[in-house]
Amino acid sequence: MADQVARIRIELKRTKPRIWRRIDVPLSYTLISLHTVIQAAFGWLGGHLYEFNVGDRGFSDPAFNSDISPDPFGWDPEDAGKVSLREIVALGIKRFDYTYDFGDDWQHMITILRVVDARPDTEYPALVAGARRAPFDDVGGVWGFYSFLEAAGDPNHPDREEYKEWLGEYFMEDFDPEEFDDASIRERFANLARHLR
Repeated sequence: MADQVARIRIELKRTKPRIWRRIDVPLSYTLISLHTVIQAAFGWLGGHLYEFNVGDRGFSDPAFNSDISPDPFGWDPEDAGKVSLREIVALGIKRFDYTYDFGDDWQHMITILRVVDARPDTEYPALVAGARRAPFDDVGGVWGFYSFLEAAGDPNHPDREEYKEWLGEYFMEDFDPEEFDDASIRERFANLARHLR
């Protein structure tokens, strides 16, 4: 059981209006666990490289970079499984970044709002609040996401057929960028709570 939790706000950068989540996570979580929580909070599928930038240090999962090591571009992050949120808080760090999918370049800003005692009647991670539906994997980053939204909202958009072939008409008609599906996020978090420590 968690003793203390960090209330964090995760914002998807370069989105307007902002897409964000506020979550309580145990201080004992490593950055690998936090990566899993962020994936569930935004509905990312997890099939791409990622990196946390904490101060001047980069962290990722060594299992991901083993197949590209040594990286010809000099990417050599530290093991995200060896640093916990407790250590980050102890250093006085209040804000750090997380990038998912180096092609689409989904940049998230993580802000540690406060640290509180864990509640015995709460399973962690716990969703506190959020806003808007997150983009989906492989849409082409922020630019691609807003291009998709234009096409989804305009039956005469020149790219609509291309998106429809890729995603299906139902998805095009059903995607509401203002929807915040907290029930799905809570369900994913409940599944995570059994596996993350």
